[in-house]
Amino acid sequence: MGYTHGIRWTEEKAKNELTNVMKSLNLNRMPSRSEIEKVMQSASLTCHISKNGGFKYWAEKLNLDIKKSETSLGKEYEQLITDLLTKKGYEVERMSMRHPYDLLVNQNIKVDVKISNLYKGAKGEFHTFNLEKYNHNCDLFICVCVTDEKIVKILVIPSKFLMKVSQLSVGLNSVYDVFKDRFDYIEKYDVFYNQIN
Repeated sequence: MGYTHGIRWTEEKAKNELTNVMKSLNLNRMPSRSEIEKVMQSASLTCHISKNGGFKYWAEKLNLDIKKSETSLGKEYEQLITDLLTKKGYEVERMSMRHPYDLLVNQNIKVDVKISNLYKGAKGEFHTFNLEKYNHNCDLFICVCVTDEKIVKILVIPSKFLMKVSQLSVGLNSVYDVFKDRFDYIEKYDVFYNQIN
């Protein structure tokens, strides 16, 4: 079945199509991006999901498990960032999936780790990160840009610079490159929190 990008998605329509995809593939879990696009021959629904809460949000909404490989990829990069921050001398606690952020650094700084593989589309090549909502619950986003299974850049972006942004797109050369490897922001937040404690 073919779909166009001009579909006007509603919550009900998205739920119905997800159910149809699950039936088509005989799944009892949240279908992955590639599975949805394979069945629908379109990225229309996956774009809608990404812009309206993300796959984790929809899986929780529909009380579905997430494909283990997608979850483990996110957890793998959370661990990588945890190790990197620990080597820099920070105390890092990984939070449960129910938390609105991934890491708590030095018992104060809330960090959300995002990963994106390179997307190649009609408008060029870029990494895209679903920030899930406009008003963020973290102090910092650490966005890991991956191409061909290699990290090409890590952006450390204070959430205040991403207010009203729920979908972050980063080109190969981007205005967000000013945040590349800006781990000094963690130290700044640490000093701030220590001053008010």
